[in-house]
Amino acid sequence: MKALVISDRSEIIDFVTPLLKNNGFDLIHYKWIIKALDNIEEIQPDVIVLSADEFPRHWKTVAGFVQSGIGGNDVKLYLYDTKPLSVEDAVKAEELGVSSFEKAFKQVKELTNERSFTTVQVAYNETHGMINFCNAKYYENENIVELDKELTNGSYLKYISMFDGNNVISFSATVEDNSEGFACLKVN
Repeated sequence: MKALVISDRSEIIDFVTPLLKNNGFDLIHYKWIIKALDNIEEIQPDVIVLSADEFPRHWKTVAGFVQSGIGGNDVKLYLYDTKPLSVEDAVKAEELGVSSFEKAFKQVKELTNERSFTTVQVAYNETHGMINFCNAKYYENENIVELDKELTNGSYLKYISMFDGNNVISFSATVEDNSEGFACLKVN
């Protein structure tokens, strides 16, 4: 994925660059908006970040390029600013599908801070003695295993083995939640 950052302000570059790189973007930086517009078709960015304060009229031109498809399909344009847009510009930004970089980054950060898990394979037996195998997600911080099987709420599974690709761990667990094809086990 490519991100095009258009700015001559070091505070913008210093803030935006690590955030984009940490989220898997290759960064292309231009100081001059006209030069960026000349090359936007070749660059084909997935994301463009610029400042409405730094380019008060030109950000709308860039948004027009983005909407026309010249710069690629489904290009997201984000404005980086430390002060809010005027009411008129905020309405124009909404009409053009332009978002605030800070708001978008906050959403990305919230998504990336979701519960982390390890994909595992699980073998377990229920009361009837049959051994079942399934894939699961292991949330180590919460000591919870989420199976892609439905089980009875409140049931106790005495023998469970979990393989994370390197190690096998054995434990017992109680089914705490069961919904839409998934069972959540609390490891005992």
